[in-house]
Amino acid sequence: MTDILGQGLKFPFQFSRQSGGARISTATSRDQEHIHESIRQILGTRRGERFLLPEFGSRLHALLFEGNDAILQGLLRHEVIDALTHWEPRIVIDEVRMLPDEHVVQVHIAYRLIASQVPGNLVYPFYRGDQ
Repeated sequence: MTDILGQGLKFPFQFSRQSGGARISTATSRDQEHIHESIRQILGTRRGERFLLPEFGSRLHALLFEGNDAILQGLLRHEVIDALTHWEPRIVIDEVRMLPDEHVVQVHIAYRLIASQVPGNLVYPFYRGDQ
């Protein structure tokens, strides 16, 4: 099942002490850590930040200073679904819920792996700019 999920660089990036090179993720499909790394990387990367792939990422950073209300939650939901649907082809989004707090909005993402229909979930913290 590892071939379904693939492998790539570990995120956040880490380096090997022996060689100094970037470490490869050893996450397996059993704990879905590789999918979680990918989701965090997609949502945490600003569009235009990657030199050779300027459309990669999300526009979540553009929402940092928006009011903490239902409009922000709708924009977050739309941006999360849009970015993950486009950049993470191994999953189908089942639900995106928000749990707002004063300085952070917890984005609860429920998904299924396309290849196996195994459900998964991740909480992505969206830190607001008025901290």
